[in-house]
Amino acid sequence: MKIKPEQIERLVAQLMKTYRAKDLMVAKTREEEIRGAIKEIVARNFHEEEEIEEEARKMLASHAGQMKEIKEMDSYKMFLLIKQKLAQKKGFIL
Repeated sequence: MKIKPEQIERLVAQLMKTYRAKDLMVAKTREEEIRGAIKEIVARNFHEEEEIEEEARKMLASHAGQMKEIKEMDSYKMFLLIKQKLAQKKGFIL
């Protein structure tokens, strides 16, 4: 899933706001450091998911000939299934 840097910024801001409103966090360092750490983790997570999606697309493309023989299978459903299996194999939670 592609995500823009400004979308990550909004997500981080919303997380911080929600966590504070529900008293789920107590800052022990400057807010900029916390935001930076969260931003890096979220960006890394989305990047890992993009890599899994790319690998799933490659696998699907390599089996395209076999897919034509099985016409009742939806390619998007196959993509999701492959993506889920790859994520599970890598210990990545979607």
